[in-house]
Amino acid sequence: AVVSTQSTGRLLWDTHQHRLFNWLWFDCTTLEKYSEETSGQVSLGGQGTGRLTLSAMTHVLRSLTPNARGIFKLLASLQLKSGEEYQGIAFKDLYIQCREQFLVNSDATLHTQLTEFRDHLLIKTRNVDGSEFLYIPVENKILIQCVESGF
Repeated sequence: AVVSTQSTGRLLWDTHQHRLFNWLWFDCTTLEKYSEETSGQVSLGGQGTGRLTLSAMTHVLRSLTPNARGIFKLLASLQLKSGEEYQGIAFKDLYIQCREQFLVNSDATLHTQLTEFRDHLLIKTRNVDGSEFLYIPVENKILIQCVESGF
């Protein structure tokens, strides 16, 4: 099997599992601007709309760990409970809820997962009264379909 990961690849396996692999490391840094490096990739929004589609969301979510999917489900449920006027959730509040549900064991783990979500356009942040709040940038009807799909 061939595996390709970003520098966060060590987070995919625990220490025991990581030792079981026979790793061969190659640094493939292109030193290109991010916009140039990704210019040939298709956007998750589809057809250049800049909007996240249901199929793009489920495709990404299916590739994530169960805990990562749990974090996204938690974010989605909070957003759906609040309705269309939802402003988002503060990181510290999300962290507390994720800890209570045993989805993360440290704020660094949550930060890493949120970075992954941002990289795949699954979440965005907005500034409300000087504080940063996280939200999923889709209409509630699409978010409901995503949650109901079970990923």
